[in-house]
Formats: sequence, C-alpha cells, structure tokens
Amino acid sequence: MPSKSTAVYPGTRHTVTDEQKRRALPWSLGAGVFNSIFALWTFNGSVFLLFLSELGLPKGQIGALLSLFPFCGLLALVFAPVANWVGRKRVFLACYGSRKVVIASLLLLPWIVATAGQTAAMVFLFAVVIVFAVLRALAETAYYPWFQQFVPNAVRGKYAAIAIVFGAGASSVALLVARQVLDTGVGLSRYLLLMGIGSVLGLIGVLMMVRVPGGEPVRETTLRGTHLKDMAGALRDRNFVVYLSGMGAVTIGTMLLISFLPLYVKEKIGLPPGSVVALDTAVMLGGVLASFTWGWLADRVGSRPVLTLAVGVIVFVPMGWMLLSPQAPQVAVLCALFYFAYGVASNGINIGSGRLLFNGVIPHEKSSAYTAIYYAWMGVTGGFAPLVAGGLLSVTEGWQIAIGGAVVDGNNLLFILSLALLAFGWIAYRRVRPDDIYSTRATLRLGVARAERVARTVSRLIAR
Repeated sequence: MPSKSTAVYPGTRHTVTDEQKRRALPWSLGAGVFNSIFALWTFNGSVFLLFLSELGLPKGQIGALLSLFPFCGLLALVFAPVANWVGRKRVFLACYGSRKVVIASLLLLPWIVATAGQTAAMVFLFAVVIVFAVLRALAETAYYPWFQQFVPNAVRGKYAAIAIVFGAGASSVALLVARQVLDTGVGLSRYLLLMGIGSVLGLIGVLMMVRVPGGEPVRETTLRGTHLKDMAGALRDRNFVVYLSGMGAVTIGTMLLISFLPLYVKEKIGLPPGSVVALDTAVMLGGVLASFTWGWLADRVGSRPVLTLAVGVIVFVPMGWMLLSPQAPQVAVLCALFYFAYGVASNGINIGSGRLLFNGVIPHEKSSAYTAIYYAWMGVTGGFAPLVAGGLLSVTEGWQIAIGGAVVDGNNLLFILSLALLAFGWIAYRRVRPDDIYSTRATLRLGVARAERVARTVSRLIAR
C-alpha cells in the first residue's frame, strides 16, 4: 500500500510522490499567470463585453453568446470517459492549445466585414465562439480530475492563494495595458490587438503545463464500464447534491451581478470604457490582499467556515450597487470599492469551495464521475445566468417604476435576484459536511476567544 506521500492514479501503475508534485507546482502556477492574461484579453471580462458592444450586438444576443461558454460544460457528462482513456493531460494540452488558435481567428473579422458584410461576420463570430467553447469544455473536463491529482491536499488552500496572487498580479498589469490600448486606439483594431497578443501568451501557458505530472490514460475495462454507475451514485450522495445546490445558487447570483456590470457602469454610471476596464484592477487587488488570509484560514480551520464567511460578505455587494446613485460624489471611487469588495469575497468563495470540493466532497477514487457532474452543473448554472440577464435587460430596456422614493429598472431587478440567490447559496453551503474538525460556529467561537485573549493582554499592558 502506498504511503501518504505517494499517489497511485486509479487505472494506471504510475505513482507520483507529494514531493514530486510540489516541485512541479511552479509550472502550473506559471501557466495560470499566462492563462489569466489570455482570458482577460480574449473572452473573459470587460474587454470582450465591450468588444461585443462595439460590434453592435444587442444585450440579448450578448447574453446568448456568453452563455455558450458554460453551457458547453454539459459535454463533460459524456466526454469524461474519453478523457480518461486518451489521458487527461493529453486532452487538456490538445484542446487548450488549439482553442488559442481558434480565438485568434477573430483577427479576420475586419476582412470578413469588408468582403462579405456584417451578417457574415456575425455568423463567423458565433461559429468561432461555439468551437472555442467546446474545446474549452473538453479541456476542463480533463483538467479537474487531473488538478485533484497534481495538487497535494495538505497545501491546496495555500496553492489556491498563491495562484490567485500571481494571477491577480499579472491580470492587473494586463488590465492597465488594456486600458491604455483602449484609450489610445479606435474601433475594433484595439480589441483585436489585445486578442492576438493574448493568444500567443496563452499558448506559452499551455506549454508550461507539459511539466506537470499525472493525467495518464486510464484504460482498465472496469473503470470504463462504471462511469455511468459512478455518476448515478454521485447524484445519490446527499452531501454532494447539497454542495451543488449551494454552488449553483452562488454561481447564478454572482453571474447575474457581474455579467453586464461593465455596461451598467459605462451606460448608467457614465464612466468611459478605459476606466471601466481599469475597475477590474480593483477586483484583482481585493483578491491579492485577501487570498493569503483565506488560504491560511482554509488550511487551518477547514474550507466551510471560509466559504460561508466569503458568501456572507458578497451578499452585501448587490446591495451597494442598488443604492449607488450616478450623481453620488466620487462615484468612480465608490464603484472601485464595490469591485474591491467583490474581489475579496469571490476569492474567498473560490478558495473555500474548491478546497471543500476536492478535500471533502469528492472521493478520489471516483473523481472522474463527480467532476464531470460538477463541471456540467457549473456549465448549466453559468450559462443560465447571462442568458437570463441579457434577456431581462432587453425586455426591460427603457422601463422604470417608482417605488417610494426609489426608481427600479432592469439592472435593479438583476441586483435583487442576485441578492436572493446569494442568500440561498449561503444557507445551502452551511449544510455541507465540514472537511475539517472545525464547523463554522466553532471557528467563530475560536476567533472570538482569541480576540478576547488579545484584548485582555492589551488591557494588562495598558494597566502596567
């Protein structure tokens, strides 16, 4: 039987020690840095949303386009056994690498518009996004069980915190560059420049993952034949189902909040595009400043206390947006504060939920089936949110209703829905079985006790 420091991957004879995995972690961290820049400059964040708006797409079509990315996660339900057979690492490298080439083909848009017209260009755009989304889903279906393998449980919280700090640092620089490009450039060319450079950097990140161990093919007949049975068993796992309900509510709640937030800040608050993109830096800053604290807490008191505390914090963010007036003094600073608070809370949610999932909810021997359902459910909830948000904003465009002294419009409805779902997610997460000896209440009692001891010590020092 292998020791605690050695992992045997189901279906293979390959073993990797925790020490070997630890030595390879810098390569995955470096890959995450390059992928962060790629994502921000291509398909994820304010740049892509503003790019679609520049193309003249209505909000309903933008929501439908954005929903394609997560909806393709449903492919995980049927593709997970294929990824196991081919090899999770091979699938990830092939699909994540080729998607960079696919998204770079958007550089052809101006030529297509000039030669075939706007309609052909829109068809081409949707086709590129569909192919890109499929490749992304296939790659990440393979990635999640591989990720559970190559990160040791003992440092999972610390690893997540370091990854957030590195990614946020790179993303902050990328956003500053993007702001400069958008403020000085004109038309579609400024967005396409970012996409082209981002695709090259993304390919570098994929190459760095070659050095990460694990992800070998799993080709035992018994494993191939039990995938559906294992998925059915996962759905009977009450703890896993409760986790999914909390994750789904929080995912939809946060997506309703942020999907069209850059356009809200641009159109309703009145900030220019460059400033809107720069606001994402506040999210990164909040994540950097809080991530080590979240990771440290998660590795010492468990994942669930961190998760419920972070969700409790993020509940207040949609409240702030509902109360914010465009005429408020220093409105740009207030927007940055809300973005900052979202960064603090969302990184706590990412660290807490990810650690709880891989350390406590998913059994290692059935990770492929569990992660397939997890990724598919993440796709359904993540795709549902921008679709609903875009449709709601399109239907309520120009609509307002006065309630007391407040004016409610489509954006306010999104904030209200976001608040309700985040509150439900907080309740659901509290019902998930803790992955450590401390419950949320025990952690709070421990914190209060330590605070009282510190206060007594300070009082004695003052008395002297």
